[in-house]
Amino acid sequence: MAISQPLKELKIDTQDDGFYKGFNQIVVLTSKILIALIVIWAVADPVRAGEVLKAIQNWSLQYFNSYYIYAVGFYIVACLFVALYPPFGRVKLGPDDGVPEFSNFSWFSMMFGAGIGIGMLGYSVAEPIWHLGNNPDILTSKDTVVAALGAAGIAIPEGADVFALYNEQVDAGGIAAISGLAEPRTASALDSTYRYAFMHWGLGTWATYSLVGIGLAFFAYRRGLPLTIRSGLAPLFGRTLEGPVGNIIDIAAIISTLLGISQTIGLGLGAFASGLHNITGADWLMTADASPEPTTGALLLCLLVVMILSTLSAVSGVGKGIKWLSNTNMALSFALLAFFLVFGSTVFALELLGKGIFSYIVHLPAMTFTVWDLDTAQGGWQTGWTVFYWAWAIAFGTFVGIFLARISKNRTIREFVLGAIVAPSLMCFLWFCFVGGTAIDLELSGEAGGRIFAANLTYQLYEVVNIMLSSGLAQVMSIMIVILLLTYLVTSADSAILVVNTISSGGSETRATSKHIIIWGIALGAIVAALLLAGGLS
Repeated sequence: MAISQPLKELKIDTQDDGFYKGFNQIVVLTSKILIALIVIWAVADPVRAGEVLKAIQNWSLQYFNSYYIYAVGFYIVACLFVALYPPFGRVKLGPDDGVPEFSNFSWFSMMFGAGIGIGMLGYSVAEPIWHLGNNPDILTSKDTVVAALGAAGIAIPEGADVFALYNEQVDAGGIAAISGLAEPRTASALDSTYRYAFMHWGLGTWATYSLVGIGLAFFAYRRGLPLTIRSGLAPLFGRTLEGPVGNIIDIAAIISTLLGISQTIGLGLGAFASGLHNITGADWLMTADASPEPTTGALLLCLLVVMILSTLSAVSGVGKGIKWLSNTNMALSFALLAFFLVFGSTVFALELLGKGIFSYIVHLPAMTFTVWDLDTAQGGWQTGWTVFYWAWAIAFGTFVGIFLARISKNRTIREFVLGAIVAPSLMCFLWFCFVGGTAIDLELSGEAGGRIFAANLTYQLYEVVNIMLSSGLAQVMSIMIVILLLTYLVTSADSAILVVNTISSGGSETRATSKHIIIWGIALGAIVAALLLAGGLS
């Protein structure tokens, strides 16, 4: 039986004239209508919209938790296989004599800025601090302690601190000490803290992005198909993708891109507003709660600034505004990291880095494929953290995947995997150890006095700086962090706008007309604003 030749042409209908000249009108208009309906609904009835969206989120995380866990595990295995298997790894994503468009530094800067820069800056302190107090090993240790106390006939008062009671009984000789426990907010929980932080910001997230990117880059630059999501499914659906099936796929990709980037921008806006408060002290930027959070007004003002700048950058294109901003934020990132390397808890951080990477690699298979019972505390943690992260990465994957493909033309698959999975993972590990490790050291040593533990997630990085430096120097460092955060926000938003523009133009990389970029910029800003009004950062 003859083997059919691979598809090397995919015709996507675009308009020949008028406002939508060069664009797929069905994809563009349907996407805009759906986005408009979401925005109108969220603004018209924010309370009900917030309740419904939260219910949908909870339902999906509960009933698709196993799917998300196993899917990301598959992505890791698939990406490593195509990189390590020589016949695949040597394949160039473009003609054999092609030369990469961007230098290694610009390439890495753009993929890092678009892929994860905002989240890393916001979570490099927050996630290690959180996991130090609560992670699966701590929860398992708690179960062990409860069982030991019960076996010894020691009643546990309602609401009591189980670990404090355990330590009292050990000191009094009531029960024997249990080896290997991970106790919250102590050095005994450090190994598990970094193992799980590395899991969320390591191979799994980047493999999710890269699987999309490798597939699209192969079909676009090796096979000559349009650079759009439908092209990655050509072996399955063939020329059927030229019609309604392909349109539905691209519409879903646009919606996924806009909603996925909205989550990232929302997180970044919170950290942006918190930084402005730390610099200016303006009360209107933060709520008056016991644990202050950015006000809706502050978030919306920050959003306006970000969207204006990102739209202007997107109009200038990948080779100008986005490339320049990406290089700038990478340089600032290295400067901030160097500050913590020199003035932070360097020896402690290096120890965390070495032990953390070893523990992560050893435990990666078990962490990747273990699904806990939802009725257990470990299952609740997994749904709230790991499953949420994987759902976020998959939603974000259409945007980052297309963007990675766009900037990776003429690189080999092995280069792609090393540059888009391994290198960014190591960069995240460095941040979590040197920035988050400094925060943990300040708390464990008693110097922070609980201030970092008590701070809001978006404020914890600034609290670390406040503790380390005098008020004047802390203000200067906060300004640097805010500028860095702003460049990450603008880079992510303008990259998303260009990706949506590429999808809606049938994969064209040159159809970047200003009017359409501005419209998509307004659409992205509107949906972030609507979601903030409907449910805030949650």
